[in-house]
Amino acid sequence: MNLTDRRIKILLSEGSSNSARQTLYGLGRKYSIDIVDPSPWCQCRYSSLVHRWYRCPSAAKDPAAYVASILDLLKRNRYDVLFPTHEQVYVFSRYRDLLGKRVGLAVPSFESLRRMQSKAEFTRLMTELALPIPACRIVNLEKDIAVQEQYPCYLKLAHSTASLGVKRAENRESLLAGLAEFKQLGLWSEGTEILIQQPARGVQAEVSAVFQHGRLVAASCADVFETGIGGGPAQRVSADHQHVIDHVRQLGEHLQWHGPLVLEYFYDHASGKPEYIEANPRIGESYNALLSGVNVCEIVTRISLGETVETLTTGRTDARSHNGFILLIADAYNGANRRQLWKRLWDGWTGRGIYANFESEMTRPREDLGSLIPATVVTLGLLANPRSAIRLTQDTVANYSLPQNAASIIEGLPESPEATL
Repeated sequence: MNLTDRRIKILLSEGSSNSARQTLYGLGRKYSIDIVDPSPWCQCRYSSLVHRWYRCPSAAKDPAAYVASILDLLKRNRYDVLFPTHEQVYVFSRYRDLLGKRVGLAVPSFESLRRMQSKAEFTRLMTELALPIPACRIVNLEKDIAVQEQYPCYLKLAHSTASLGVKRAENRESLLAGLAEFKQLGLWSEGTEILIQQPARGVQAEVSAVFQHGRLVAASCADVFETGIGGGPAQRVSADHQHVIDHVRQLGEHLQWHGPLVLEYFYDHASGKPEYIEANPRIGESYNALLSGVNVCEIVTRISLGETVETLTTGRTDARSHNGFILLIADAYNGANRRQLWKRLWDGWTGRGIYANFESEMTRPREDLGSLIPATVVTLGLLANPRSAIRLTQDTVANYSLPQNAASIIEGLPESPEATL
């Protein structure tokens, strides 16, 4: 399909995440964009780049009802592309043949996605391919966790989102406290796989890549200098990590990956060696790649429409972006008072301190005047009650996350969807 023939209609799989907001900037006003989301307060509903919002069931709580609602929308409306912005990619992949008959969709096979979605399976896969990862143990019993001897270490749920399923432990007591919190929240139980991973060496980094039937067609690396809740990237500078490009190409070819993929890793600049810590088998936060010259959202759209992307696009270095909005929420989440929050806001508004010479990834009124609305509402709420950051984070992540129970439900759905949908 020629993208210039008419205005392409795109349906985004949710509108609550930072990935969805940044996808809007990558797609811009060239396309007609609708979103689905369980929450009427999702941030992308308040965007001048969005045409319409549809309420849908939660993909985490009822994946079958969620994908049924998507199918109903596809029957009632003419969409050219179904664009997964977050963990909904898992259920889309489960039924990619069914969905692909109705709309353009760039997702890998379910088996490939399953190996990347689970942190335990990702660890096994990287070991099989001899790609570098930190020392790690995969266990499923509390007694095997309790015998951990090397500290510090990270306790990681096999399925989690927004780094909320990761706990850093400085000693045995904090390790068991983290495990107890996971159990109390219903996120882990005996018999479920969990990882204990040693810290990686180097500077935190990530690579955003796009594949077309196993062939790498776009890649952009970035060093991470500030992080939000749980270590999620919040300040990026694009970088040239050639070994990483080679590794991600090898991984995508092995899996015959189709669509976007993000790997998180640590990079030792002295040796040029990475250590990979986890995968996000989806679009991820894409604005830094866009600044570097790699519009991964546009490339995914072209692939979804069946266009062959011939050349490999890689990013330039030193594209600087920040997610000050997430840093503000992280400050409040971690106990900052109002004075400290005002200081963070002032630095962001004036471009001082860590924000100097960095562009905002989230609140961009020149491209999207509506982006001021969620930023203003959340900021006022945090200033009124900094502790509200905890509930805000939990409620927002719940709209797009894929906890272990949801992943298990999706894996158990019948291959022939007529029995469920």
